[in-house]
Amino acid sequence: MPKINRGTTTKLSIRLSAGARQKISKAAENLGISLAGVIIFELTKILKNPPSLSEIEQLEEEISLERNHFVMTVNEKLMEKINSMAIDYNMRKNVLVGLIVSNHFVNMDDLEEEKDLQPKKLMVQINETLKKKIMEYSEENYIPLGAIIGYSILNGPYEKFPKYEDGEAEKIFINVPEYIGQMVKEGAEELNIREHFYTSLCIYKQFMVPSGRFFELEKEQ
Repeated sequence: MPKINRGTTTKLSIRLSAGARQKISKAAENLGISLAGVIIFELTKILKNPPSLSEIEQLEEEISLERNHFVMTVNEKLMEKINSMAIDYNMRKNVLVGLIVSNHFVNMDDLEEEKDLQPKKLMVQINETLKKKIMEYSEENYIPLGAIIGYSILNGPYEKFPKYEDGEAEKIFINVPEYIGQMVKEGAEELNIREHFYTSLCIYKQFMVPSGRFFELEKEQ
C-alpha cells in the first residue's frame, strides 16, 4: 500500500492535566497507536463543535495543567482551526488546546485494561469507495488508519447488508492489538461470515450510516 500523503504538517505543543495524560496513555495502548494519534483523533471531532469562550473560562477554573508540554505533529488544516480559535479567544494555543483535550479525556468513562496488546496483522478487504473514504479521512486529519479501523471494530458491525453503487473490493493490511483481532474473529464466527467481511461491516457502519462517526465526511458527487 502506498504511503499516505499527510500534506503540510507543523508542531503543536500543549499542556495536559495529569488525569488526562493517564487516560490518553491507556487509550493509546488499547488502540495500538501513539498518544498523539489518540489526541488528534478526538480533537478532530471536538473542534467541529468547539466549546464556547465562557466554557473555556470555566475550564480554566477547574482544570490544573502540568507545566511540561506534550509536542505532537498536526496537519495544516487542524492548525488553522486552532490558530483561529486562539485569536478569537485571546488565549495561548498550548493552554487552549490543553484545556479542551484534558476536559474531554478526564470526563471519558474509565477504560478497561486490555491484556492482549501485542500487534496483530489484520487484512481488511473493502469496497474501493469505502477505502477511498478511509484514506481521505486519514490524510486530511493526520490520523493513522489503525485508529480509524480499530475504533470502527470496537463499535461493532452494521447489522444489514451494505449497499454500494459500484466498485471492486480492495485490500488493506494494518496492525491492530491482538484483542481487537480476537474481537473480529469472535464476531465473524458469531455471524457465520468471513473475518474481512465482518471488519468491512464495522467500517461501513461508521462511514456510510447517518449515526456513524465519520458519516459527515461523505461528499456529494
